[in-house]
Amino acid sequence: MIQNGVETKYILQNYVQLYSLPKLHQEISLRLKVQSPQTITMQLIAQLIKSKTDIESLVVLDIAAGSGLVGKHLASFGVKSIVGVDIIPEAAQAAEREFPGVYEKYYVEDLTNISPTAKQELSNRGFNCLVCCSSLSCHLPIQVFINSFNLISQDGWVAFNVSTYILDNPNNIDAFESKKAVNFSQLYYKMVEAGILEISHKHYYLHRYMTNGKAVHYVSVVARKRGNIPENW
Repeated sequence: MIQNGVETKYILQNYVQLYSLPKLHQEISLRLKVQSPQTITMQLIAQLIKSKTDIESLVVLDIAAGSGLVGKHLASFGVKSIVGVDIIPEAAQAAEREFPGVYEKYYVEDLTNISPTAKQELSNRGFNCLVCCSSLSCHLPIQVFINSFNLISQDGWVAFNVSTYILDNPNNIDAFESKKAVNFSQLYYKMVEAGILEISHKHYYLHRYMTNGKAVHYVSVVARKRGNIPENW
């Protein structure tokens, strides 16, 4: 990227760097034609409408919330209560800078080792919706999803996305790009089989393009929570 006549190279997965410069993350998302924030939001809203659920009744926990793109789209559909969590301080700063007022609160926390104060506050929020955009394929430890899922009320909504192969080829572990992807795939099918996660809808779509022009395909999932994930499951 060229700024003031000076060329600077940025690493796409260096989120501290991407979030530090105003609007850089948004600009890169536009150039790579990232579709996931709006896709996840629209798929969730469609299921809410189908089930005749009041959109304004949602109390959303947005994990790995990043610069707030999902929060922005949720708010545009009338969601009033959104709390963000990310482990990167620069993400919280970017969300406040780019989309002020979207999040009621934004926590900088490690959800595998959350501080007692934040844990108590999050537990008392009464979340009835969990959203996670583009982080379960290779970024988030599985315990982050488990801990977050268990903060959601019974029969609450869950919306997330992953690379298509994670759900379509769960037994082809050699094709998985990370151990985290393997862990989530195994957890997903275990939850579905146990009746803890009830799938409402799956939608296959173009997530984004890589810098070399190759298309990256994801699947978004909207589901209902039917029980907590047991400890040491």
